Amino acid sequence: MERGKGIEWKKKMIKAAIYIVIGIITYSWFNVGGTEIKGALEIWPDCSVTIKAGHENQKVYELNEEQIIMLKNLILKSSFRRVFSKMVFYPSGTEQYDILIDWNNKQDFLIIHSSGNEYISIPDQFDGNF
Repeated sequence: MERGKGIEWKKKMIKAAIYIVIGIITYSWFNVGGTEIKGALEIWPDCSVTIKAGHENQKVYELNEEQIIMLKNLILKSSFRRVFSKMVFYPSGTEQYDILIDWNNKQDFLIIHSSGNEYISIPDQFDGNF
């Protein structure tokens, strides 16, 4: 009798471990850390960073060295949640930003599209999804 209880307990523990592993994998896929964004670790003050703010009356800002480091830290410390959509809906008047990071080598760019504080899209990463 005791032996049967031990086997049942082991089966339950194996099932629980499998569910935990599946949960961790699912969480990891849906939650993207800023460090997972290709190029984020290579953002340095010698990069050129341009932010285009707005949709219709677009304003363009060039970041200075201090602001570039602040942007890098913000990206690296942030985490983002994936959704299964190439299109998102948000209220009219939501702030929109395009962040272009250029390593000044005429070939590598990181482009981040942001809608409000809720959605970002990186066209050449994560399938371009929000």
